[in-house]
This record gives sequence, structure tokens and C-alpha cells, in this order.
Amino acid sequence: MTISGKIILKKGKEISIQRFHPWIFSGAIQKKEGELTDGCWVEVSDFKGNILGFGHYQNGSIAVRMLSFDKTAPNENFWITKFEKALQTRRASDLPSDITNAFRIIHGEGDGLPGLIIDYYDGVAIVQAHDIGMHIDRMQIASALEKTVEGIKAIYYKSQSTLPGKMRDAEQNEYLLGMGIVPHIIIEHSNKFYIDWEEGQKTGFFLDECENRGLLGSF
Repeated sequence: MTISGKIILKKGKEISIQRFHPWIFSGAIQKKEGELTDGCWVEVSDFKGNILGFGHYQNGSIAVRMLSFDKTAPNENFWITKFEKALQTRRASDLPSDITNAFRIIHGEGDGLPGLIIDYYDGVAIVQAHDIGMHIDRMQIASALEKTVEGIKAIYYKSQSTLPGKMRDAEQNEYLLGMGIVPHIIIEHSNKFYIDWEEGQKTGFFLDECENRGLLGSF
């Protein structure tokens, strides 16, 4: 993990970060150091120079999305550790199971990874980035998913509609691992659904067995 620069906060603005709030607004910044580009990793410190953590930088209202509140920089196992922790929480809720084989692995801020959504559909992970930092790190994310998610066969990156600004036109959705066939059948509480992550909304679109009754929805 390469740390490109440093963000120094104004006096008093460190309080929310000490409470583990994941966003740093541009108005809270006293000084920037280093060659900062959108999506790069930065160290965040208070006005005295005490390290508060690390995150993705982006020139905008939300200037930093905090990904780590440790005093030491993230290492090559960062993504694996994050995914393993999230999966432990899902397993505690019996996911996946014989009656449900589709669920959300990463839910942005709720799993300490603001800007990232990952849904799992019975062997296929759909990765969606909502900021440039997650987009830049997408191959590291895919590699960590392959190592941590048992039985994963394919990873589809679907972020063209969620990336900021002009990147939406420049980037294409693509498979980062393997290939998938859509519609893809999954079960949720023993109900069967057909998922199309390539053409559907968000990370997929499902059509249940009651198609003739017009029961449609987004997953």
C-alpha cells in the first residue's frame, strides 16, 4: 500500500475521527502535503501531527474517506483482513446457508470501507465502487476476494454508473475474475430468484418464479 501524502486537520476537527467517523470534509483540512491525486492513499493527522489513520483522498466536499484508524500504514493484507472480518459477521448470521446463498459481503461504511459495495450471488461477487480510490484499488480488492470467499468463481466489476464525473464515460463494466452466465439462479429464504448483474440495475436485477404475476424488483 503506497501512501502518497498527508492530510493535517484543523484544531478540533480530529474529534469526529477519534469517534471513528469515516468522512473528512474539505473544510476540516488545515494543510496538505505530498503529491495528492484523486484516489490516492493518504495519512491523516491532527494539528499536532499525531496520526489518526489512513484513507482515500479525493478533491471534493468529502476530501478523505477513512479506511483505517490505526497509527501504522495498511500493509498488503489490508483487504484480506477487512473481508475476513465482514465474512465472520455474515457467518454469525448463517450466511451463506442451504436456504440463502446470496447476501451483501461489504456494505460501505457499515463494514469500514466507505465507497465500496460487494454483493455475493452463489459463487459470483459483484463489486461496485462509489469513489475513485476504490476504483484504483479494484484489482487488489478482486485478489483479496478470491483468497477469502470460499467457492468464488467469478468477480464482476460494475461501477460505470456509480463512479464520479467523467469517469462514468471512460470506464466499462467487466469481469475481474472468471466469467458468469446471466440470468443466474440464487435462493433467498428458500425462494428462487434470477439475477442479471450485467444488464440489471445496481448490482443485479431479480425475477422470481412468479414472473407471470409481474413480481419484479431490484436486489
